[in-house]
Amino acid sequence: MELRSTWTDLIAGVGLQIAEVFDQGQEEYTPGINKVLIQISGTGAQRQVSGKTGLGELSLFDEGDDISVKRRYKTYTTTVAYNFYGEAVQVTKANIEDREFDAQLDEMKDLSVAANYSQDRSGMQLFNGGFATTVTVNGYKLSLHGDGVPTFSTVHPTTVPGGSTQSNASSTSIVFGHDNLETAKVAMTLQKTDDAIPLAMAGKPTLVVPMNLEREAREETESTLDPENANNAINVHRGTTDVVSSMFLDATNGGSNTAWFLMVPGRTKFYHEVRQAPELETDVDILSKNVTYTIDARWANSVIDWRRSWASKGDSSAYSS
Repeated sequence: MELRSTWTDLIAGVGLQIAEVFDQGQEEYTPGINKVLIQISGTGAQRQVSGKTGLGELSLFDEGDDISVKRRYKTYTTTVAYNFYGEAVQVTKANIEDREFDAQLDEMKDLSVAANYSQDRSGMQLFNGGFATTVTVNGYKLSLHGDGVPTFSTVHPTTVPGGSTQSNASSTSIVFGHDNLETAKVAMTLQKTDDAIPLAMAGKPTLVVPMNLEREAREETESTLDPENANNAINVHRGTTDVVSSMFLDATNGGSNTAWFLMVPGRTKFYHEVRQAPELETDVDILSKNVTYTIDARWANSVIDWRRSWASKGDSSAYSS
C-alpha cells in the first residue's frame, strides 16, 4: 500500500524550506515572454478561436436610393490545446534525516527556475517554427492559425469568396538592414483584413531577433544617423522601433542566426496561455521512504491570427509557402 505525505511529516521544517527555495527559484528567473506574446489565463482542456470580418466603410448613395447591404464572413478557426510540462527529483530518507539535502534543495530551486525558463523558450518556438506548419518545435507543441499555411507565409488564404491571398514574409528572404527594415515596416503596415480592409497598427513595431543580430538591430533603431550611409543621412528608424533579442532564436538553440521578425506587441495575436501555473507536489514511497518532488504546469503557445507580423529568413534564399 502506498501512502502520501508531506515533507513536514518526515522532518520538522523541511516543508517550509522547500516552499522557500521554490519561491527563490520563481524570483530568480521570471518569464520575459510578455515582451512579445500576449499572456492570458486559459480554461478547460482546449479552446477554439474564430472571428469575423467587419463591414469596412460606408458607401455613397443618392437621395431616395437604398442603402447598400454588406455581409460579414467568419474567419478561420484555431484550436488552442493546453500541454503538460513537468519534471521531478527524488530524495532519500537518509539524506533528509542526516540533513544532507542542501543539494537536493538546490535542484528543486532549479526546477522552479526551469519552469519559467521553459515558458520563455516554448514561446519563442512560434518564431522558430514560423516558416513551417510543424506543430512540435524543439520539444514544445504549438497551436497554429487555422488557415493551413505557416505563420509567416507568402500565400495566406482568405475565407471571403473571391478574396486574394496575402503575404507576411519575404519571398527572397531579405537580409536584415536599414532599407530592408523599411521594406518590412511598409509590408506589415499595408496588410489587410480577410475582406481587404486596411489594418490599424495602433502600436510601436518591435524587431524580434536572435543574439547574432542584436548589435545590427540596435544600430538600426538607436543610431542618430543612418549607420549604413556615409552622407550623414538621418536615421528614420530611431525611436520608431523597439528591439527584443533572445538566445532561443539563435541556431545553437534550434533557431536561425539570420531570421528576423517584426510585430506589434499587444496587437499581434501571438499568445502564451497559462492553464495551470507551476505547482509543487511531493509523494513518499512507504517501502523505500524515498520522497519524489515534482513540478508541473500546463500552457499553450498559439497564433490566433498572422496579421501585424512579418518575417524574413534573412539568408537570401527563395521562399514561398
